[in-house]
Amino acid sequence: PTPPPPSQAILERGVADVWAKDLQPPIAAWAREVRGVDYEPLGLAQFADRIEPVMESAVRAFGNTMLAITGFMGPTFAMVGFLQEALGADGPMLAAAVLQGQENGTAAAGTGLSALVEAAAARPAVAEALRSGRFGDIRSVEGGPEFGAQLDAYLDEFGWRAETWCNMERPTWAEEPEAALALLARYLDDTAGGPGGAIARAGAQRDDAIAELRRRLTPEQFTQFEQMLEVTRAHVPVSEGRALWQLIVIGSLRVPVLALGKKLVAAGALADASDAFYFDSGELRSLALAPDALARERAAERRANLARWQDLTPPPFIGAPLDLEALPPEMAPLLTLFFGAAPPVVEEREIRGQGASRGVVSGRARVIRELADGNRLEAGEILVCQTTSPPWTPLFAIAGAVVTDSGGVLSHSAICAREYGIPCVVATQVATQMIRDGDLIEVDGSAGVVRFGVSTASATS
Repeated sequence: PTPPPPSQAILERGVADVWAKDLQPPIAAWAREVRGVDYEPLGLAQFADRIEPVMESAVRAFGNTMLAITGFMGPTFAMVGFLQEALGADGPMLAAAVLQGQENGTAAAGTGLSALVEAAAARPAVAEALRSGRFGDIRSVEGGPEFGAQLDAYLDEFGWRAETWCNMERPTWAEEPEAALALLARYLDDTAGGPGGAIARAGAQRDDAIAELRRRLTPEQFTQFEQMLEVTRAHVPVSEGRALWQLIVIGSLRVPVLALGKKLVAAGALADASDAFYFDSGELRSLALAPDALARERAAERRANLARWQDLTPPPFIGAPLDLEALPPEMAPLLTLFFGAAPPVVEEREIRGQGASRGVVSGRARVIRELADGNRLEAGEILVCQTTSPPWTPLFAIAGAVVTDSGGVLSHSAICAREYGIPCVVATQVATQMIRDGDLIEVDGSAGVVRFGVSTASATS
């Protein structure tokens, strides 16, 4: 099915206003409410009554994030198409660049992280505890209580994001802050290069892109572009806000599911509370009504199956490759510009994808398949991954460039690469299969090309 058209409210008031006033507040209220319940006194029978309704309410909250999509996607697709027709292959990247530099949820998370780095750097005992990995001592050293209060406020606002849209079983930063603290420790020696300056960097790129468009378009075309730009300014703020709250919904839902998991462990039905994530809501209700020790075996089998599937790299397509020209006109931009759907293009020592952020960088590839492995990424290395989500964004301040299998020029990976001012190639389909960890590669974010066998790891731009 094709995406639904924007609502009348979006058409009349604008997507930014509808998102800020109508859609986002109920999502935030739901997340606070579901995390704020004291689940400890509840018995299994009470959980049996609650678990399916809370899952259904999560689906409704997540659904709220989807209602704005056509409101910001449609006008952007029109502007991309206009510039592509006028300028050829440069059009989509320039269109994406002029949307950047706006305050948004992902950038705000980065700014908050930078503020924590500065707060730690100003407190020598806290900084030393971070550098030495003594995370458990941070609140007890000099300046620790004040830093801890700032950390708690940050985690309350951003720490409940799930790692990705598909991994509810993985703990959030709010539950296990050690991952966030380890990242803060890496930023301590380079506070200026942290994520806090993303908006300023993106704003400079936006201004450069607009100046380039003014030079390359006719006066009539530039006037038409300006009119389109006025309508599309909400794209990045609403898109990244949508992503932020989608992940918070998933992360917040962990609280009641884990609480039920603990009850089921006490009843002998599960070996670990996190095993609850391997059952659907109906199964959890049945277990709450009649705890069954056989569920331990089902959980172990499903956990093993998930681990096995996560180690596999799926093919870009099952069956015939997608025929983009045969798609309905309203679907093609979504699949190509956002999801990055396209057949893989490999030519000898090159992989071709979509250029998403300009610049050319040579360096050592670091293939990261899940965020828990992000600590392997060293400064200046090229992050190669299947895709990214907002919690991955701090890695962009470490990486010299980014290469992804999926996503298009309007995807989260592309948006964040432009905000961090590093080259990016998306929609390669096969990068994580063809690039080995430690390979020396060259990323040409302008041409959308990844080259193998480069002879130097020095960066150029």
